[in-house]
Amino acid sequence: MNPARIAAVALISAATLAAAAPPASAQVDPDPMAAGQRVTISDGKRCDAAGGARADSTLFGSVVLQPGEHGMAAEAMVAVGATPGRYQVTIECGTGGGRFTETVTVRGGRVDGVNASQAAGGLALLALAGGAAYLLRRGVNARS
Repeated sequence: MNPARIAAVALISAATLAAAAPPASAQVDPDPMAAGQRVTISDGKRCDAAGGARADSTLFGSVVLQPGEHGMAAEAMVAVGATPGRYQVTIECGTGGGRFTETVTVRGGRVDGVNASQAAGGLALLALAGGAAYLLRRGVNARS
């Protein structure tokens, strides 16, 4: 077979595969996520800012995306009662725009943070350490 024909067939095949590629997907960060965690949803500059965009998911309901530096984006809170598993996030661009979906993962566990009692305990330990250092220093100076 002629090398030119092989190259032509290869180029046509590549163009066909590129045209058949799946549509662009939504961007959700972080992924995986935990129940109760804040996530950022973005269209990756695929929607027209003038037309607006909306993200929908059973994880956080419906959220209106706002124009920003990285396209249309918004923050949302994953439902506290979300069970571990895979969920779809769909972004729909405004009138006549595209619609694309991303599958995200919710992992087991919860979002860890410091509550008031943990903060108070940490401050108490810090105060004890400071008091002990003061008394030790005072004892060393008294002996000299």
